[in-house]
Amino acid sequence: MKMSYTWEEVESWRDRIHRRLPRLAVKTKKQALKFIDDVGFCFAFKSDASELPCLWHSVCGVRNPVMPRHTHHDPSLSFVWEMKNVLPGRGKIYYGKVIKRRPTMISLEYLSYFYVLAGRTGAKDEYLTEFMRGGLSPGAKAIMDALSDSSPQVTKGLRLATGKHAPGDRESFDKAITELQVKMYIVKEEELRTPFTFIWAPLRDVFPDQIRKARKISVEAARNKILERYFRNQLIGSVDSIHNLFGWSKQGTYQSLGQLVQDGIIVPHVKVGGKDGKFYCLVG
Repeated sequence: MKMSYTWEEVESWRDRIHRRLPRLAVKTKKQALKFIDDVGFCFAFKSDASELPCLWHSVCGVRNPVMPRHTHHDPSLSFVWEMKNVLPGRGKIYYGKVIKRRPTMISLEYLSYFYVLAGRTGAKDEYLTEFMRGGLSPGAKAIMDALSDSSPQVTKGLRLATGKHAPGDRESFDKAITELQVKMYIVKEEELRTPFTFIWAPLRDVFPDQIRKARKISVEAARNKILERYFRNQLIGSVDSIHNLFGWSKQGTYQSLGQLVQDGIIVPHVKVGGKDGKFYCLVG
């Protein structure tokens, strides 16, 4: 078992898993879906410091692609924009602002685990309970009230239903929509082009099979499953990198790391770049 790596060795390993090599670059819809299914979860457009796989990086087939000045005319970005509409619209993946409040793609296999860690049960009125406990903003509650009355709804309809239709209300409305995505209450079901708008629905209505599966999964099992996939994608990781990425408590992170060590999936005390003691590594 290798217990010492250079950062270039780590990044070269990730180049293969993240499809950041020209020969592995994602070029078709079928390849994009396979990539997301293989890595389980990834960012859509940007992955800082290789924190996770990224569909845009895999389409470019390079480690650190440069964001073009004219993004609307870039073929790689245009392809990712198409995939973030087509694949969720056909129920092939989940797309929303989940990890670090950034556009995230999650395979159907891993959606149930993220749903559990978001604290969701799938009960129709759970948002009311969370609101009463102070865990949901009034703006987010108003959107959920509207979707409970009628679903799905386009963005304009939700703004009208919640009284957030004035130009000055845009920021607070968008903030509430992001909150509901992060907490996995709603999902963007489709994007319409004429006119351009989004269609929103409760996540439980769009992915009923994954919600049923989630009800049988414990928080610990969900965290362990996601963390194992993380190491299979990343090779190495630290408590700080995992905590900063997923927002889990340090205690929960240590518990899952300990379980993966016990199961023989990762080992602790691996050196990376000459530094001792900080890193855990996938058992090769």
